[in-house]
Amino acid sequence: MGLTSFVAKGTYEGYDTDREKAPVDLFAKAPDQRSTVVHLPDGDKITTYDGRDAWIAEPSTPMPLMALTGGDLEGARIDGMLSFPVSLKQSRGQWLVGSTTIDDRAVDVVEGLGTGQPPLKLYFAKDSGLLVRMVRYADTLVGQVPTQADYSDYRLVSGVMLPFKWTITWVDGRSTTELSEVQPNVPIDPAKFTKPAASGSHKPQ
Repeated sequence: MGLTSFVAKGTYEGYDTDREKAPVDLFAKAPDQRSTVVHLPDGDKITTYDGRDAWIAEPSTPMPLMALTGGDLEGARIDGMLSFPVSLKQSRGQWLVGSTTIDDRAVDVVEGLGTGQPPLKLYFAKDSGLLVRMVRYADTLVGQVPTQADYSDYRLVSGVMLPFKWTITWVDGRSTTELSEVQPNVPIDPAKFTKPAASGSHKPQ
């Protein structure tokens, strides 16, 4: 059967939690649907990709609900695909392979290129074949801006190795998610992947 969906719980910390750990729920369904719910004291921060469109609902911000566009939307699509990477190959038309090291660890670098698309770089550990880093780029008025994800603490879930920890780094921020529980191949309410209500109406559960 493999892995076709999962529901996970854990903790999240970042600028929006004042570097404190907050509970997080993650919902993912193949091939690329993904929703993350961070339970903040003043309401839930929800990031959702439904397979075509993406949104962020965040409390205490000038825009409590924002539709993602451009590079941010493409980033949400890539993040969703990385949960079930079988479909990732179709995200770019050309792939180039090289090698480098990360923290003295040998890795293979696979760079995806596509017409009108920013590059996507995937770093796989030579000794395990596991994805240890992803760098994606968004086109902005000041050029291509990178977002980096570093993956670790892989565990076997329904025959698939999943990272239970990842750190996201971007130009002016950093966040870390650590999972404590993953339930594979469970039914997920389709509403989890639809446009969320403006944040502030979501209270921690």
